Order: sequence, then C-alpha cells, then structure tokens
Amino acid sequence: MSEKTLKEALESNNLIILVGLCSVRYEGRAASRLGWGERLVIIKNDKSVLVHRPTGYEPVNWQPPNSRIEIEMGQEGLKLVVRRRSERLDVSFSGTPKMYIFSLSDDAQFEMYATEDEMKSAVLLQPDIVEPGFKPFAEERQVFRSGRIDLMGRDREGRLVILELKKARASREDIIQLQKYASSIERELGEKPRTIVAAPSISSKASSVCRQLGVEFRCLTPRMCSEILRRSRGLDRFTF
Repeated sequence: MSEKTLKEALESNNLIILVGLCSVRYEGRAASRLGWGERLVIIKNDKSVLVHRPTGYEPVNWQPPNSRIEIEMGQEGLKLVVRRRSERLDVSFSGTPKMYIFSLSDDAQFEMYATEDEMKSAVLLQPDIVEPGFKPFAEERQVFRSGRIDLMGRDREGRLVILELKKARASREDIIQLQKYASSIERELGEKPRTIVAAPSISSKASSVCRQLGVEFRCLTPRMCSEILRRSRGLDRFTF
C-alpha cells in the first residue's frame, strides 16, 4: 500500500478499509486513548470514519461525515488524523496496514415494514387477513394495570376473540401473556374468548404452549400489513 494510492482513493470518494495493528487517541468533547490492537478502520465515501475492534457491532471510535482526513507516513507506519471542528481522532498503525478500496454506489430508498401499531391498522382496514368474518370492535383494551389487548372482536359465529399482534417471531412468553389476558376478560365479561396470536412465525416452544392452552396462530408479516396500508393510501411504495 502506498501513500499515493490512499490519497487518490480519498480524493475519489472511495470506500476504504484498513486492517492492521494500531492505537487510537481522541480529543474533543471528551478524551480517550486505546492501546495497541488489531482493528478495522473504515473510511466511507462521505468521509465518515469508524474504528472497529474484532468483536461487537458498534465502533469504538468514530467521526461523522465531512471530516477532514490527513495522511502521514512516518518511520513507524501510517497515521490517520481525522478532524472535525474541535475534535481530533488519531489512528496510528504499526507498519503498513492492509488496504482495500471499493467504488460503491447505493441510491436505493430505505423502506421499513410495518410496526405492530401499523399491523393493527392493517387488520382494522382488512380484518379478513386474520380470518374470514372477523370483526374487531375494540383496540388497546385495558387488562390488569399495565396490560393491553391489541384487538378484540367477534368471529363469523359471534364468538369473542382477542388478538395479539407481533412483528417478530411469537415467543412462549407472548402466548402465556395472551392467555392471562383471556382469563382476565373471561372473569370480567363472563365469556370465554378465543385467543389468536398473529406473527410472522412462532417458536417451537410457543407452538407447544399454544396447543396446550388452545391459542391459535396466524401467520401475518409486517410486509403483508405494509402492502395493505400502501394500497389504502394509493401509494406505489409505502415507506416510513
């Protein structure tokens, strides 16, 4: 790796990855020092800089976009000086790190599928996605002091139904909580409700508890719900 190659990559707004033994010093809003260790340094197209250790998903040090990056090549090795206003991040390598350069392009629009509240909105718009004939009549029904039922309704035969919505895999704890809600409603109204949990998937332990307690499972994904909301708003793309 040459100093010239690295400077050219920076000037071309390439994504640069440096891997090697380095120490890190930061001065600015606070001050920190990290001794020698093998690390991954990422310089992104927008001149943001991230220093990663071998474990964990968060950088141990970082500087935001539009930072000023200086390169120094001395006898001990490469040194990066990253400045932003009164902040300074120094990354000093022992010797020459391995360098990888990429020219990346990404213009896609980020889309996030529906939250649990939005899943509930989709069910209210199109109750048949739970089952044909389902008619919800109450949402966020209070039970206990802190518990709330996502939706209550009646099925096509007029039986009371309580519905719990989950945007991720339904767990054993979710099923037990739903059954507690059902017991509370039965004591209050004198009517035993059907219990349904709607989620993208269900764990094996949760499925076993469902069979034991008579809780029904419906496969309902945030993406399916986002499509319903998209169509209801007349949008070609539903984003949050």
